[in-house]
Amino acid sequence: MLIVEDDKAFRKVLHRLFDRGSGFDVCVEARNGAEAIAKAKQLSPNLAILDLSMPEMKGLQLARRLKAIAPELPIFLLTADYQADIEKEALSSGITAVFSKVDDLATLLANARAVCGIE
Repeated sequence: MLIVEDDKAFRKVLHRLFDRGSGFDVCVEARNGAEAIAKAKQLSPNLAILDLSMPEMKGLQLARRLKAIAPELPIFLLTADYQADIEKEALSSGITAVFSKVDDLATLLANARAVCGIE
């Protein structure tokens, strides 16, 4: 799993969420799009979780780049300000699902487990 989030504190929250007996073997973090692309090429993750609003490369742009590298990679997009038009654009860009950062993260975990086939 690849977590791409520019906010260090929230990145750690996500890492802990997916580390605690969640069934995911390896959880790798990236602070920005360039770092995420390098890690995706090196590690071939089975899921990527991207922040929508990052400096330099936004989540939608990063998703398109990751899909070019790994077309079958499931991608979840996280946003602090959920909007239906953002979700529509994300889904048309190949993103699997969009989640609000302020919602219960248990939903994110449950969906990640389902997409990755973890019982």
